[in-house]
Amino acid sequence: MKTEAIHKVNEKVYKKYIKLSGKQPKISSISPGSYLLQYRYADDLPNGKSISQTIRVVADEEGNISKISSSRG
Repeated sequence: MKTEAIHKVNEKVYKKYIKLSGKQPKISSISPGSYLLQYRYADDLPNGKSISQTIRVVADEEGNISKISSSRG
């Protein structure tokens, strides 16, 4: 995946998920021309514990996002 495409996806993700600003994704290829970008961060809870969150983004080579999903665990 090209650097410009990664920056394009990052900008869109950072606008929607502000806590991810500055985090770099783990990138893997799903199929030719389609990539999965995974962002992870931990959020502190009021009781002193923390919860991790994963944001998964499916995008093409040009940086056009086709799907965004999130999970907590």
